[in-house]
Amino acid sequence: MRRSLPLIAFAGLAAIQAGCGSSHSAAPVAAAPAPPVAAYFAPHGFDLNAMDPSVKACDDFYRFAVGKWRDTHPLPAQYSRYGRFEEVSERNRDVLHQIVEQDAALTTAAPGSAEQKVGDFYASCMNETAIEAAGVTPIQPELDRINAISDRASLLAEITHMQTAGYAPLFRVGGQNDLKNSKMIIAGLGTGSLGLPDRDYYLRDADNFKTIRTQYVDHVTKMLSLAGVNPDQAKADAQRILVLETKLATAQLPRVELRSPENTYHPTKVADLASMAPAVDWPSYLHTLGVNETSINVSQPKYIQSVSQLLNEVPLDDWKALLRWQVVEGAAPSLSSAFVTEDFNFSGRVLSGTKEQQERWKRCVRSADGNIGQLLGQEYIRRNFTPEAKAKMNALIDNLVGALREDIPTLTWMGPETKAAALAKLNAFQRRIGYPDKWRDYSALTISRASYAANVQASRAWAYHHNIERIGHPDDPSEWGGFTPPTVNASYNPPQNNITFPAGILQPPFFDPNADDAYNYGGIGTVIGHEMTHGFDDQGAKFDPQGNLRNWFTPEDLKAFQARTDCVATEYSEFNVAPGININGKLVNGESVADLGGATIALRAYEKSLEGKDRKTIDGFSPEQRFFLGFAQVWGENMAAQEATRRALTDAHAQGPFRVNGTVQNMPEFWKAYHCNDGDKMVRDPAKRCSIW
Repeated sequence: MRRSLPLIAFAGLAAIQAGCGSSHSAAPVAAAPAPPVAAYFAPHGFDLNAMDPSVKACDDFYRFAVGKWRDTHPLPAQYSRYGRFEEVSERNRDVLHQIVEQDAALTTAAPGSAEQKVGDFYASCMNETAIEAAGVTPIQPELDRINAISDRASLLAEITHMQTAGYAPLFRVGGQNDLKNSKMIIAGLGTGSLGLPDRDYYLRDADNFKTIRTQYVDHVTKMLSLAGVNPDQAKADAQRILVLETKLATAQLPRVELRSPENTYHPTKVADLASMAPAVDWPSYLHTLGVNETSINVSQPKYIQSVSQLLNEVPLDDWKALLRWQVVEGAAPSLSSAFVTEDFNFSGRVLSGTKEQQERWKRCVRSADGNIGQLLGQEYIRRNFTPEAKAKMNALIDNLVGALREDIPTLTWMGPETKAAALAKLNAFQRRIGYPDKWRDYSALTISRASYAANVQASRAWAYHHNIERIGHPDDPSEWGGFTPPTVNASYNPPQNNITFPAGILQPPFFDPNADDAYNYGGIGTVIGHEMTHGFDDQGAKFDPQGNLRNWFTPEDLKAFQARTDCVATEYSEFNVAPGININGKLVNGESVADLGGATIALRAYEKSLEGKDRKTIDGFSPEQRFFLGFAQVWGENMAAQEATRRALTDAHAQGPFRVNGTVQNMPEFWKAYHCNDGDKMVRDPAKRCSIW
């Protein structure tokens, strides 16, 4: 399971899962008429059968709201985490499955069309006979290149070649927004890939992490042996790989430090890289990658310096072993069943606690979405998203923007100057709903039925070049990054100052057009508020209305703001997720601040929408109680202990129980709605309560 740290982070709701091929029309996709959507639960929206009334809401609201759902939805063998996000993702996957099956069955698809590329990609993935017959041959040319490395020059040449093929062996070069001139895309130089999920997996001394490292060495040994390496040599290489990756991990910034954009913004003249990291001929390296800029942002200078030193100190055979492993590991899911099974045994079973591999068709649909997602997404939009849904979403966003616009002037901790700047930023928000206004042009990408591995390799190389081609040009606001239309997620992008809601999330339980408004404001409303208030969390607040990294707080207000966000970090650090593992409050601070802000603003928007209307009690629940049920039931989930540990170390989001209870413990509106009193578990001690909006 390869993990790498991005050149720049984007704030998102959750960490879940990313026509004609030459189309680049700015016109929206015409949606086919769709039948009315049936309510998934009942007219009130929330699921009475999901609730556990034996638990008091003021003792454990999460259990009260979704306890029975968790009991009746034990963790499926094919998942390490299963919740309402996965429920929606499965529905979306069923729609995508129909599309790819139909496209694969077409015999008249025009060469180069979306139908041809989607159909052939999926058909090649499902052709297990051809994949088994190919064995390791799809990556043999790359392995031969690595085996032929004889000196430092040929080592660096192979590292460069692998980068253009979509790997990130030591470095990751790509386009990113200039944080001080956000409308431009500049070149960025980041860290390379690691085989384990995070640096902590290499550096922590606890027994469970030592065990994982031992299992990792065994896994690498097996994978290299499958690729043709002598078993004894594979075992020795695996030990060297762990040692070398540990050195690379040590040089990387911890994830908490990566959350501060100032820590990863270091524009550097390419000519000056020679003194920072002399082991690499940087002008030649970057030119070969297609980057011909005179400067580049170095996200982690210490890492680049360390790699340069290691290139001079580490034996050539160790580097060859590492590169060989990265090729094998990166290609494993597209190779024969022996590779796929061993890859799952470690990345699925060991690291995440998943017990069973998903059916092949599901993996093939996911691969198509991940590799050619905007081709597949165009057909998804035609079938699954209507102009009416987009209009309703726009109206909800308008209501929440209005609520936040009314809220900012009332804040007691923010002075007039900062309030004016905050309102200016809010007024500059851009929104992206459903799908891109301009689809990516895949005309340069060749897909055939001949080889699944070749299709994956071609897609990765295409994605690399697509990203590189953006460098030196103004940012394209229609560029959606990793989100495809069926994605069940949402995001805020600080340099673009925009909020994004793919079509995939705009359905029950997040949004149900037949449900009570209270439920929808608690569901999709809190999602909207979450992404909006990301613009003012501990990261987003550092970016001005134009998306530039610039402090717009007065010193006094900044101090007050930091104290309030620190309060949230302290609260979440108290939550234990696995033996010896607590949530890192500083890591999840932005997301937890956004959860609190999102629920607060969404509730105010809902209450404003009630003005002049009858306040209905439904199934014994008041409007405010239904709002909080809508919020909590979105986060129903069960999770394996291994996955809980992995997420606690790597994920900027807290897990469902803590996102719900951690939020409502700070909300007087919740206490009032459910008649909670001081001393109840869902009422945080007055000295520890957190409030921002």
